[in-house]
Amino acid sequence: MVRFALVSDIHGNLAALDAVVADMRHRQIQCVVNLGDTLSGPLLPLETARRLQSLPWLHVAGNHERQVLRTPTERQNLSDAYTSAQLDTAAKNWIAAHADPSDPRLHQAQFWPEQLGEDVALCHGSPRSDMEYLLETPEGDSTRLASPAEIEERLAGLIPQHIRLLACGHSHVPRAVRWGSDLLIVNPGSVGLPAYDDDHPYPLSRFHRIENGSPDARYAVVEISGGHWRCELISVPYDHEPMALLAEQRQRPDWAHALRTGRMPRH
Repeated sequence: MVRFALVSDIHGNLAALDAVVADMRHRQIQCVVNLGDTLSGPLLPLETARRLQSLPWLHVAGNHERQVLRTPTERQNLSDAYTSAQLDTAAKNWIAAHADPSDPRLHQAQFWPEQLGEDVALCHGSPRSDMEYLLETPEGDSTRLASPAEIEERLAGLIPQHIRLLACGHSHVPRAVRWGSDLLIVNPGSVGLPAYDDDHPYPLSRFHRIENGSPDARYAVVEISGGHWRCELISVPYDHEPMALLAEQRQRPDWAHALRTGRMPRH
């Protein structure tokens, strides 16, 4: 496998997913890897699951897959609770097929040499946690590029020396970072949610926003060229207004604003 696409953080945005799938048709994609957080949100989780079941994609589980499968409904956040209520048994079984909550290794780095090659590793967040940003650090009410020391700590010695491409998601920020002599770390950004805020505490932040500044759907194409992995970060315009209206109907004005602008509202 020498050329494939990376998607992440679809969050039930079927319109954005369809726009990305259409864009891929013109790019000679050999395989697509989905890095997780696929359904959760106030949009179309069941319809998105059904659409993805019809595609021959590879799937990595994200923290929201784990939360939908394992967290009791009364303790789920708004997005996960809505998603849990919408999914039928077939959709939940589909999630469980690639997000078995009984497997303690599931949310660490994944290696699929037969499908992607010996030098590729995958994770949703960081190699040690599906809840940890790998390439971003919350600081104040925003995020910045993680320092080399921070990235080193989050890699935690879990990526073998022969790996030359590490794909991650979770932060919704499209970014490609060269690490060491020959490792490319790629976050394709979010297909379906270009902005959000988070009150999870971090050492330098109690509340932060992620804002990409555009409603476009994001994904990446990676390929071997001249013996090295290279990356193209792609931004796809699509008709986002129906999804924003749907978020408003679900009483989620924060999502509606994010979907329209790529920014979070200021109160």
